[in-house]
Amino acid sequence: MYPDFWTRSEHQLDMIEAAKPSTAADIITLLDGHHGAAHFDDAIGDKRSLLTSLTSTGWEITRYHAWYHWALTHHTSGDRLEYIEGDIYDRTTH
Repeated sequence: MYPDFWTRSEHQLDMIEAAKPSTAADIITLLDGHHGAAHFDDAIGDKRSLLTSLTSTGWEITRYHAWYHWALTHHTSGDRLEYIEGDIYDRTTH
């Protein structure tokens, strides 16, 4: 369906920015993940990243260790997610 890795990544970021997901589960679904986890390889130094796409849609940085390890919380839903070296985890506890 996608000619290369970068085209797929750009498409996933486009979907996130258009959908403005407010739950970690929605993000995981948009990234073709399941069972509370997904994977997204961010490009180092690229102008566009998963972190910038999510923060532009209402997610706030709650922890930032490095480009490969950070955590976000959605400002209205309270959902939380964590990114560790490409792996994305739903850290929401309801």
